[in-house]
Amino acid sequence: MKRSFKIGCLSLAAVLAACGDQPVATTNTNDTASASTPDAYVGCYTIEQGAPATIQISHDGTQYLMQMKEGADKEQVWDAPERLEQLPKAQGWKHFSTNSINLTDADVSADILVRPDEVLALAKLQETTANTNPMIDSGYAVALMGAVNTIYQVPCDETRVEFGSQ
Repeated sequence: MKRSFKIGCLSLAAVLAACGDQPVATTNTNDTASASTPDAYVGCYTIEQGAPATIQISHDGTQYLMQMKEGADKEQVWDAPERLEQLPKAQGWKHFSTNSINLTDADVSADILVRPDEVLALAKLQETTANTNPMIDSGYAVALMGAVNTIYQVPCDETRVEFGSQ
């Protein structure tokens, strides 16, 4: 039985510290973009539906860059951009191979983005995955510090986020 889910906005939250001066401008991801095109991952993400963006992915023409939203007490909204590695699906799948949402490598549509420290990996999923897997309600999955879950693409914003006491 097929269910129709809107591939909504995705966002990702991670607790990573880096202060930056200038955010990188991005455009929202087009739902029909293929994962092999630079705009397949470009946009903002959060791990909680309806929450403000906490991660921003951009592409500078040669590579993907990631920025994390800073805490409400910081001067800048976004930290300094960090380079992401773009791994072939066969190589990047190791970050998603053990998961509780019944993902298989066939669910991943193309290359996987990974932080150089491997704390975070982001995969664009096949459009049919959300229709056939009841545990998936998004077009993207994230492996964050070993845990795999869906992540939601959301509009980029400048909303300050309180991450809790430090």
